[in-house]
Amino acid sequence: MKRIFRLFIFILILIFQLQPAYASEGAVNNLNIDVIIDQSGDATVTETIELMATQGSEFYQVMNRMNQKELTMVSVTRDQTVQYAKLDNWDPDALSREQKYNHFGINDKGDSNYELCFGIEHQEHTYTMVYHVTNFVNKYQDATGINYNFFELNIPLKKASIQISAPQSFQKDNTEIYAFGYEGKVNFEAGRIKMISTGKIKRMQLFSKTSIPFAHYDTTYENKTYKSLLKDAKKGSDYDDDGVGALGVFMALFVGFLVVAGVLLFALADQGDSRIKRYIKLSKKDKENIPNFHDIPTHHLLYASFLVDQTGLNKKYHNPKLIAAYMLKMIRDRNVHFVGEKKDYVVEFLEMPQDENAKELYEIMQKAANKENKATRKALESQMKKHYKKLYNWFDDLYMNQKKYLHDQGHLHKNKIDDQTVEDIHHTYGLYKFLKDADNMDEKKVLDVMLWDDYLVYATLFDIADEVKKQLGEVHPDYYEQSDYRPDYDTIYWSMLWANSIMRASNTGYSLSEQQVRSSGGGGWSSMSGGGGFSSGGGGGGIR
Repeated sequence: MKRIFRLFIFILILIFQLQPAYASEGAVNNLNIDVIIDQSGDATVTETIELMATQGSEFYQVMNRMNQKELTMVSVTRDQTVQYAKLDNWDPDALSREQKYNHFGINDKGDSNYELCFGIEHQEHTYTMVYHVTNFVNKYQDATGINYNFFELNIPLKKASIQISAPQSFQKDNTEIYAFGYEGKVNFEAGRIKMISTGKIKRMQLFSKTSIPFAHYDTTYENKTYKSLLKDAKKGSDYDDDGVGALGVFMALFVGFLVVAGVLLFALADQGDSRIKRYIKLSKKDKENIPNFHDIPTHHLLYASFLVDQTGLNKKYHNPKLIAAYMLKMIRDRNVHFVGEKKDYVVEFLEMPQDENAKELYEIMQKAANKENKATRKALESQMKKHYKKLYNWFDDLYMNQKKYLHDQGHLHKNKIDDQTVEDIHHTYGLYKFLKDADNMDEKKVLDVMLWDDYLVYATLFDIADEVKKQLGEVHPDYYEQSDYRPDYDTIYWSMLWANSIMRASNTGYSLSEQQVRSSGGGGWSSMSGGGGFSSGGGGGGIR
């Protein structure tokens, strides 16, 4: 018993020793910065800092290499109620905790290096700090712009955002923007520059040039060109001077993979997710209690895809399973078919579909066809890489049509689905369980062959087509001789293969396009690394 107790104590000690050093110091849960640049080129910066502190007497923020930029602290407020008083000549070592309490000031370290400081209370509080920067805009030999590191804290920072505005709107036609030091994005939003973190944050630095006129500048960089400084800033970053180099291609493919996986939502956010929100959430208990269901909930593919979404089995917006399902529909309706053998398969386009969603997909794919109205997978991939927007628009249209269908059929009332739809969702999950169940083969043997044609469409949406096809080979070995998919046993496989190729090529095209935009200063993903050594602003800070 003593040995167990000692082991328990040892584990506790080890756990406490393994805690991050900042656990006893503090962290910033959220940092929001609002920058307003006036016509003269000066800026007023308002920082809202959600700070959790467990020790120390002050928060400080380092501002280095300010050069001709003069700093003035305007105010500090705690929890929007306690107004701090200003102290001249702030000395962090000479001031006691009591003297710092409810006070703020600037610690001038010389050589244009400063610290913005204010006293803190322990536990979690929200501090609003306002400071003024003259000559916020820089004058270069060939341009004017901004190169400013807003912060670089030494304590953990969970998330941050920065918005920068000027008398004239920042737009792609008058401003280039690059961001360094964090995982996230930098974009133009409603005439402002918007920087927002989505992951790790080391610092948040903006590097830009603009044709917006300002009266006063920091002329420290007047003998340097913006072009040369931008080149230095891009060194070590994942921005690429040539638009798309080797690293750019790698990043594009990587982002494309994440998009396919449904992880990289920021790249797709601008597409506007028009898909209907999940109206019900099947709990683990619900899923266990739903019985197997072997009837087809609906033969309408648009409604079927909605039902599958609602079960939670599909969480992707741009889902290749939807493309494959519509390809199967077109094959059954004799709109297209596969010809050739194995790797030499091509899609032959036969007749325009009647279904609007299938028709739009048919037209997109047919653009890759040759004079014989046939398309290879390679030709289709090349087409989709160049015209990815058409496929993205297809998904948007499909989900909008889905909404319209639900309204027209009376399934949706004031953003609520009816009881029949809830029942259909349960039946859809029951069908999933029925198809997944490998212990009901005798029951599956007596089912009509044509029913299996529908099963394979649902199995494709469920992403279990391979499993169902294997079962089908056991219960109906002659299935493809009687099916609408005859005579090709590999129809399901090739539909899914081609759908994945189409989606992958489209996402690669999207990512390459975004890389080109961001590399030319049009906004997009920030770079965790790079930034050069010429920026004014942050060089540390935290709690002490």
